[in-house]
Amino acid sequence: MLEKGKISPHQFTIMIALFIVGGSVLYVPAGLIHTAKQDAWLASILVVGLGLLLVYMLNALGSNFPNMNFAQYCEKILGKWLGKFVSLLYFVYFFLSTATFVRQFGDFVIIQLLRETPLLAVHILLIVIMIMGVRYGLEPFSRAIGIFFPYIFLLFVLFILSLFPMIQFHQLQPVLDNGLKPIMGAAVKALGTPYLQLVLFLMIFPAVNQTKPAKKSFLLGTLIGGSVLTLVTLLCILCFGAIFSENQQFITYVLALNINIGGFWQRIEAIMAFIWFITIYIKITLYFYGSVICMGQILKLKEYKSLTIPLGFITLFLSLFINKNIVESDQQAEWWTAFSLPFGLFIPLLLLILSKVRKKA
Repeated sequence: MLEKGKISPHQFTIMIALFIVGGSVLYVPAGLIHTAKQDAWLASILVVGLGLLLVYMLNALGSNFPNMNFAQYCEKILGKWLGKFVSLLYFVYFFLSTATFVRQFGDFVIIQLLRETPLLAVHILLIVIMIMGVRYGLEPFSRAIGIFFPYIFLLFVLFILSLFPMIQFHQLQPVLDNGLKPIMGAAVKALGTPYLQLVLFLMIFPAVNQTKPAKKSFLLGTLIGGSVLTLVTLLCILCFGAIFSENQQFITYVLALNINIGGFWQRIEAIMAFIWFITIYIKITLYFYGSVICMGQILKLKEYKSLTIPLGFITLFLSLFINKNIVESDQQAEWWTAFSLPFGLFIPLLLLILSKVRKKA
């Protein structure tokens, strides 16, 4: 294996939870509310349930090959050349996802915080620390995540408590006004981000030092991350209502902007920005790590660090052109679930079935 480091099930849980929150906490609530209106929180609960079913399937596949990453058992199950081709498809998927989230990070910073700063400068800074995170290895990176997690948790709790004076329960009414169809449609649409993306963790699964607890950690991390998104979606509706929330690009950030308790405790958007910066960095770095390991496995390299700098430069170039602006990012979100379905569901399910058949044969 290219990755020699080991992580604990606890670190795996935190990594998955923050991966789900990263990149999703600002964007996903508005998308859910746009489709399901005031019932978006119900759609979020439903999509968490679908996500847990998906993770159950990924666990079954990963535990069949506890000492191999996804790219390795693609070759074992499908044969050398077909397996390499499928691994190459996943490399493209992981790599495009990396560039997409780098662009989302840059767009947010330029629109909300540093309007006069060149987009290129923001991307360079992010990609440099992304490369550093991957070059240090999975074990030091997971330890760093563990250091940041208590601060992220405390700041999130502070953010939630600060929203209590803004809550208006009548915003949830009428419940199920449009029936179940919009809820189910919103849940399916939201499956692509972030739940189908969890296939990435099959590249990390063998690095967990205990296979059985790793399966529980995968489920627990998904439940925690999904619960955070559900809570944030519910608070967006309770505080602003469906009509206002669905028309905001970064609705969670807008929530933080509008906090005002006694004219003293107000404009704590820095808290939400900090939470999002750390979690989106974790998500981007893990995607880049997955793409690097996948390519290293395809090329049969002895170590993966030699790939980080050239692939980092390509990521920088791609991130500037993958979407021209925030409007194109929104359009991309419309078809992202359809794009992710083969990678996050169909191919892993096929591999699981083939591995079961081969074991019986």
